[in-house]
Amino acid sequence: MVDITAQGILFDMDGTLVNTIACVERGWTDLANEHSIDAQALLNTVHGHPTYDVLRAWFPPHMHTRQYAQSFEHKLMHDTRGVFAVPGALRVLSMLKDSEWAIVTAATDDLALTRMQQIGLDAPKKLVADTSVKKGKPDPEGYEVGARLLGISPKDAVVFEDSVNGVVAGCAAGCTVVGVLTSTHEDRLREAGAKYVIKDFTQVQISHANGLVITLDI
Repeated sequence: MVDITAQGILFDMDGTLVNTIACVERGWTDLANEHSIDAQALLNTVHGHPTYDVLRAWFPPHMHTRQYAQSFEHKLMHDTRGVFAVPGALRVLSMLKDSEWAIVTAATDDLALTRMQQIGLDAPKKLVADTSVKKGKPDPEGYEVGARLLGISPKDAVVFEDSVNGVVAGCAAGCTVVGVLTSTHEDRLREAGAKYVIKDFTQVQISHANGLVITLDI
């Protein structure tokens, strides 16, 4: 068991709270095949990046627009095959006060809110989405903004992340990062800087006996 004392928690969304791996990879694979792009190479880098950034890095210039990114995300958000809450996630969120947590995601506001609804979760009180920052993950800006929303220093925040880009961002912000094993192998999460790694949130307990204490069953 490991106890972490913190003042707040910052959660990634896709792959961390909501398992959308099958849906996201299916959508990107289809798009890659349409444009004769190596789908596996794309999937090795796509997790944790804003859609617009992925389009600019991999696809033809006519697709490098916010409008195209929104259209693609709209298609993804209505594909619910294989979309489910990561085990234990809803229980952990129910144990937290609204002032203790925020979501920091590479998704747009619409996609993030839709995914939350699909797993039966009300809209979070504090959300940092793609449009909330100038630079997406692996830049630390999102997690720095998330900590400010909670009124705390990043060093007093715990980040839960499933992607290398997200782990790098959380570490760069100065947060304690816990990797979640949904989209990325444990070795890669640790190499990126994750201090701890869990399979899912069934290994997490929350208590408030002495402030906010996160217990990891590892």
